Amino acid sequence: MESVWIGKDNKLLDAMLDFYAPRATRIIDVCCNARRMWKGSQWAGKVACYDVDPSVKPDVACPWDALPDQDQSVDVLVYDPPHLPLAAASPKSLAHYSRGYGLKMSSGEDNVADLHPPFLKEAKRVLRPDGIILAKIKDYVHNHRYQWNLEMFKQAARQAGLTPCDLVIKRDPCGGNLKSGRWQRAHHAKNVHCYWVVIRNGKCEPRDKDKTAPARTTMPKDEEGAFFLPEEET
Repeated sequence: MESVWIGKDNKLLDAMLDFYAPRATRIIDVCCNARRMWKGSQWAGKVACYDVDPSVKPDVACPWDALPDQDQSVDVLVYDPPHLPLAAASPKSLAHYSRGYGLKMSSGEDNVADLHPPFLKEAKRVLRPDGIILAKIKDYVHNHRYQWNLEMFKQAARQAGLTPCDLVIKRDPCGGNLKSGRWQRAHHAKNVHCYWVVIRNGKCEPRDKDKTAPARTTMPKDEEGAFFLPEEET
C-alpha cells in the first residue's frame, strides 16, 4: 500500500480494506448517498449502507450521529461527507451536486468542519477496540480562503479520543473538472486530489496483529546487517 493513489475510489477502498482491515466483518458506510464509490468494489457486498436521506434507498435510514448499532460492535466506518459547504455552490452547479453528492446536507458556513464532531463522537461509541474509520476528506477554496478541512478533521478526531494513523492521497484522473460560474479568474492552483484518512479507535498498531492486520514480510539483510532488495527470480 503506497501513500499516493492514482485512480478511482472503488479500487482504493478495496486496497485499503485489504491492507488495514482484511478480516473486518461489520463495515458501515454512514453516508452512502448513491453508493457511487462502491460500484465495482470487491468489498461492496460486505458493506451496510446508511444515509439520512431515505430517497437514496439506504439499507438503514439514519443520521451519522445516531447510528442504530450497539456499543463496540463495528469494525470499519466509512465516512464520505459533503466536501463543500452549501454556500460554495453556484446556481449552475447546485442542482447537480445536491442530487448526486448530498450537498443539500452540507454546512452553510465557510467550511464543513461542524459536520465532523457529531460523527466522530458516535464513531467512538460504536467502533470496536482497534476499529477504524476510513474518511474521505478534501481541502478546498471558499470565500477567497483555503479551507484546511483535513487539519480540522484530524483535530476533531483527537478531541473525540480517536487516533489519526495514516493518510493516502488520491488523485482521480478525472479530478479538477468542476466548473463554476462564479470563478471568472483563477487565483488558486486547480485542486485535483483528496485525502483518505485512517483513524483508529486505539493505537495505530492493532493490539493483536495476527488477527487484525495482514502479514508483513521482513526485508532480508546481507552479511553486514544492511537491508537489501532481493533480485527477482527469472
